[in-house]
Amino acid sequence: MASSSKLLLSMIPAILAISFLIIDAASALAQESDNTFINRVAIWDLFYRLMVIAFTVGAVLMGVLTYVIFRFRESNKKNLPGQTMESHR
Repeated sequence: MASSSKLLLSMIPAILAISFLIIDAASALAQESDNTFINRVAIWDLFYRLMVIAFTVGAVLMGVLTYVIFRFRESNKKNLPGQTMESHR
């Protein structure tokens, strides 16, 4: 479980970097075409995309925190101090 969560947390910056590169490439390609490119619209588009990413990351972090708090709460019988692994059999 710990290795998969470390892998997931290490993938978040990579996903954000790739999304920034895609947005930058899309805006560069849009500027080269014959269509007009309105900077104000592009800024709002970037803002909304980043807000979606921020809310998604926040929701994932809240889910992880909820799981950790629920899993390691004091009333959990599996989490009592002083017990060894042999006593759980």
